[in-house]
Amino acid sequence: MLKLEALTLFQHVVQLGGITQAADFLSLPKSSVSRKIKELEEHYNVKLINRSARHFTLTEAGEIFHAHSRDVLTHVDVLEQEMAAYGQEMSGKIRLLCVSPMIKCLGELLREFCKAYPHIQLELHAQEVVERTIPKRRFDLLVQLGQPVISNLVAQQIGAMYADYYASPAYLAEFGTPKLPEDLLQHRLIFREMSQDEHKFWWFESPTRKLDLGRANMTIVDSPEMTFTLATQGFGIALLPDIQLAQAIKEKQLVPLFNQQHRRRVPINLVYHDRQHIPRRVRLLIDYLSQHFAREAEKHLLF
Repeated sequence: MLKLEALTLFQHVVQLGGITQAADFLSLPKSSVSRKIKELEEHYNVKLINRSARHFTLTEAGEIFHAHSRDVLTHVDVLEQEMAAYGQEMSGKIRLLCVSPMIKCLGELLREFCKAYPHIQLELHAQEVVERTIPKRRFDLLVQLGQPVISNLVAQQIGAMYADYYASPAYLAEFGTPKLPEDLLQHRLIFREMSQDEHKFWWFESPTRKLDLGRANMTIVDSPEMTFTLATQGFGIALLPDIQLAQAIKEKQLVPLFNQQHRRRVPINLVYHDRQHIPRRVRLLIDYLSQHFAREAEKHLLF
């Protein structure tokens, strides 16, 4: 049976550049290290290392063995940490980025989570900046509306919400009400930019299509709160999530356009860095939000 000690020894030999160097680092006889490497080669019936007096290189089989054995040792290390954590009380800090409208829906769930795990500290930050700045920010978990555009992040959908096109009565009284999506090109628009390289378009239904806004009179913003505020002040037409608008619609600060025929279903994702090496406290929060989000979404009529 292949032992983890043999994998660890092989990693030392590769990282330190030779059997002699590994033997010195581990305070082992050179003959013992050489014998262990020979046993690995005999076990798999392949040559792993090209040996000479002056050169040390891995064979093709050695490259494959090095990569996979490194992964095995990493997984074992993570497993040991996870198992050790089960014997301890959960503690530590979780940095959470969240667009501010979603706090209305998540606040109760986060309170319940903190009650269940009193030694876990939440550090909440409003994610009001464009998505290109996300990789520069330290976070454990991001609550994201829509699909993330950063390819090296992992997204797990926990629900969805609706968004629609709105304008203030004052704006519509001054500039008129668009009858068709294509009429928007003749209006002033408020566009929330999520990524610097993002194409400027809005989606519409019946039939499903996207409208290129490149020729429109646009004001670019990077915050949902700024989008909402400018729309209520009559600055232009905006695409806004329903959860943000209950009070504004009740007070007739904003009205929906197109008889709500083009409402968009927007996915809600939990976004994090690495699927395999997530700290257990972060995994607990991901699982908790995934299991209980539907309950809170129903309260806020997101679906």
